[in-house]
Amino acid sequence: MSTNGHLNDRQREVVRQGIVQAHIRFVAENSTSVAILCLHLDTAAIGDEQLEEVVILLQEQTDFSPISVCEEGTLMTFMKDMHLHRCVQVVKAIQERIRRLLGVEMSYGALTIIDGKDSYESLMTRLKRYLKEARRVGGGRICYGTSRYDFCAEGGEEQIFAAFFADHSLVTLYNFYNGMPLSEEVEVLSYGNGVLRVKTSLARAAFLKNEPFTFIKHPQLPDTIKADILNAVPTKAEVMLGNLRFIDKSPVDRENIRVMPDEVIEATVECANGSLLQGVVHAIAVNSIAIRIDDESAIEACFEEEQKHVAISFDLPEREKRASHLRISAILRYRKEDQLIFSIYPNHFFKQKIESYIALQQTRLITIMQKMVLNFYQG
Repeated sequence: MSTNGHLNDRQREVVRQGIVQAHIRFVAENSTSVAILCLHLDTAAIGDEQLEEVVILLQEQTDFSPISVCEEGTLMTFMKDMHLHRCVQVVKAIQERIRRLLGVEMSYGALTIIDGKDSYESLMTRLKRYLKEARRVGGGRICYGTSRYDFCAEGGEEQIFAAFFADHSLVTLYNFYNGMPLSEEVEVLSYGNGVLRVKTSLARAAFLKNEPFTFIKHPQLPDTIKADILNAVPTKAEVMLGNLRFIDKSPVDRENIRVMPDEVIEATVECANGSLLQGVVHAIAVNSIAIRIDDESAIEACFEEEQKHVAISFDLPEREKRASHLRISAILRYRKEDQLIFSIYPNHFFKQKIESYIALQQTRLITIMQKMVLNFYQG
């Protein structure tokens, strides 16, 4: 420490290095995703109050991760438990909020996922390379990538796909039936001119013949890929996929299985003002429910003055029994056209009833898939 008690430049670098090293060690020892983010601001053009508000906003949006300085005019922080493309989405939202609320422009930025095998030097070299490229492009550009994939490189996603499928012969396909995930590991046969050809089971090829798209995942991919189904040939158990693209949000990553009922399940939303909304259950999971409302014009009155706490009542079918009546506390999360999506908080008994219903739907799905395979073999 310097003689006047303040940290000198070398000591500030040591502190920054210690913070980064701690995050690298955390990633290496835990199965989690951590990104490191650097945002450059023209600090000469903004006042202390604006800078303070920027820091407050960054703290709030990154779960109060430590903030340091990456290089002159560049703030460095961390983002935990998010995939790369979700991190990018959050950073762009931060960029827009800084512009709209504070009138401050973010000059450029860089973002990368920390690899457990990274050293401090390899991580910072990658981050500074992204910063250099983003600064060269300008216009608030954010360059991002991982230790294996550079989204700022010439060729972009197409180059990433070509390199990945040349090195990997197995990937997992995901689709959904009535909200339930169907996954299968498939063999990569070829990739070229934007078209991926894979070998599946006969049943999967027959199922995909009537599907518009599928999802692709692999531990070495930076995020989930969504691909259009160009053609499915059940007799060869082959599927051709095109229009591959990384997506920010994927239903594959949901923690809980969400199912869409085969039968009509009527539901009542008990509003805080005493009024009632009638509708039907569109989808349900252990922690959420989507309800399609009969009278959309009544929705605004139910949730006036930002009152989002309600109770939801509905009868849930059971195996060879009368339906169980459930009444569950809920909070409105968002509205999607005529649907209201709620987070729900069932007690232990109601949670078991929902889990049993989801299991019932899964059994029905297995029966449907078995019939599909039988129909295929019978021509």
